[in-house]
Amino acid sequence: MSPGALLFMALAWIFVLGLTFWSFARILRAQAHFAPDGIGPAAPPVAGRAEGPGHG
Repeated sequence: MSPGALLFMALAWIFVLGLTFWSFARILRAQAHFAPDGIGPAAPPVAGRAEGPGHG
């Protein structure tokens, strides 16, 4: 493989993995979590911005 192809492949993977981690971090920050086994908060999670009324 040529050095240009390796560089392109590395940059593409960095972009894909970065976008994946950014997306999951945004999803996890957008919603409050609770543990139903009694360890976490007593209230269920608040619906996120992407969820309409009646979800959760």
